[in-house]
Amino acid sequence: MNTSSSHAATSASAAIAYLVGVDGGGTKTLVRIATADGRVLAEAAGSGSALRNGAEAAWRIIVPAIEQAFGHAGHAIPPLSQLAVGVGIAGYNVAQWAADFHATAPAFGMLQAVTDGITTLLGAHQGKPGAVIAVGTGTIGIAADIDGRQRMVDGWGFPSGDDASGAWMGMRAIHHTQHAIDGRAVRGPLAEAVLAFCASELPTASGRSERETVLAWLSQADQAAFARLARLVVAHADNDGAARAIMQAAADEIELMAGALDPQQRLPLALCGGLAGALDGYLSSGLRQRVVAASADAADGALLLVLQALQSSRE
Repeated sequence: MNTSSSHAATSASAAIAYLVGVDGGGTKTLVRIATADGRVLAEAAGSGSALRNGAEAAWRIIVPAIEQAFGHAGHAIPPLSQLAVGVGIAGYNVAQWAADFHATAPAFGMLQAVTDGITTLLGAHQGKPGAVIAVGTGTIGIAADIDGRQRMVDGWGFPSGDDASGAWMGMRAIHHTQHAIDGRAVRGPLAEAVLAFCASELPTASGRSERETVLAWLSQADQAAFARLARLVVAHADNDGAARAIMQAAADEIELMAGALDPQQRLPLALCGGLAGALDGYLSSGLRQRVVAASADAADGALLLVLQALQSSRE
């Protein structure tokens, strides 16, 4: 071991007064702050900070959320050198985006960053072997096996991957709506709700035909916009066959992911993310029996990530 570099790391870690855990998703960012020994103080939320939109844009969301969290705790934000920050953020598995994220980072005392699936896994099983499938704006499955090996499924990103995610559901909802407008599909509650939603997101929707409304919405829609349509799929699954079919197709994809993550079915599996609960009733009884409740969320996983790094630096 290099004694001088070890001493520098120990000195830096000794100056840390607070831990910050960041869960950066495509639709929402959650920041949680804690004392240096891990006692949670407060949290704050912001809009999505996924790296698809750029590293600088991500920090413009994360840093104010950190400031807001300290405000909720009744403190002014301390010097950044006193903060050890753990970040799980969507898109970090793209090497260039990860490099950009570090290159544009503020001068924190410590920064540990991983893809948000890793922090979801850490939070769900508190660093112990297990598997998670996180279903939100995007989708990723990660397993940490008993022998230390790690496996990952999906997380390929929008639009080619992230099966069963909110954006994936939204793509299918708008596709069904296009068919309904054309007369190629039954025009039920889901299609009507999607049309109304598209109109509501346009600054001047009046006077447009239905086709023009959908095309105008599509021209400015990103991953988060498609994910917002998933709420309509969930809301109309009980009264619309197309919505119900989308939900079942998403559940079928979750089944495939679970099988690929843990073929021997020996690991505890947690389903996490904003859509996990809505999909529960569409899963097979066998998979539902395997699922365990997550011990904590991805923001807590991010706190654990940086706490472990601090402990390692002091050894």
